Amino acid sequence: MTCKIEKPRKAPARRFIAFKKRPPQLAKYKIIWGKIFQRWGWADKPKKELEDLRHSINQDLYGRYTKPSFLTNEQWSIMFFALEIIERDGMLVWSKEMADYAREEGLRRVYTWWIEHAGLDVEGIEEYGVPEEYIAAIARDRFGGISDWRILDSERLWQLFITIKNRVKAAQKRGVSLWHGSDAEPETSENYPF
Repeated sequence: MTCKIEKPRKAPARRFIAFKKRPPQLAKYKIIWGKIFQRWGWADKPKKELEDLRHSINQDLYGRYTKPSFLTNEQWSIMFFALEIIERDGMLVWSKEMADYAREEGLRRVYTWWIEHAGLDVEGIEEYGVPEEYIAAIARDRFGGISDWRILDSERLWQLFITIKNRVKAAQKRGVSLWHGSDAEPETSENYPF
């Protein structure tokens, strides 16, 4: 009779995997959902039911479920606008039309911020953004006389942002300031040519 001695198994070597830093918006997202559940009487519901609700809102907004930790800045803006609607008005107002509205308004918010802060990512720039009159003039030229650029839809705001950002970069390369480069008066009803 032969005896076989078994050696104790060694655990596989663990590789060090750095913990991915969670986006700061994730904490705000969870807090807002907690407020919604408390306000509208969902706090006592089973965890699975609450998770299904969050997933369905996410799916309505993006077409398929996207983990909140993987959302982009634009998607966070959309999500937070949708959560504002739900927190204010409740779940009964939610529909596909509301999801479309939240998508549009969320994008408008983020694009408006980007326009106001155009050039913030340009290295070596001292003054970012451009004067309100400059933005209004570009919007009027590009979009058929609409000088109140804040009322544009998200697609046009995106086009306006790209134009403004390119002009800020070009001015920085030339060493010119868009804030001090013109002696033109701000547009008023008296000096508007039309």
